[in-house]
Amino acid sequence: MKILIILLLSTTGIEEVKFKTKGLNCSEMATAWADVNTTYYDRIDGNPKLQGNYTKDGKLFLGWIC
Repeated sequence: MKILIILLLSTTGIEEVKFKTKGLNCSEMATAWADVNTTYYDRIDGNPKLQGNYTKDGKLFLGWIC
């Protein structure tokens, strides 16, 4: 069993969300988590530099570590 760590950027710094992988590999689980918990924006307030996947509370999904 591996540990999946989701990395999120907030106004207070980088946050980690940890999971034990069960049944899926790390990449599949991270992709599924992002699909359910984030929304992609190609720009925020007209600024294309702010594109990315964001959670409902405004945290930027940076990626994951297995």
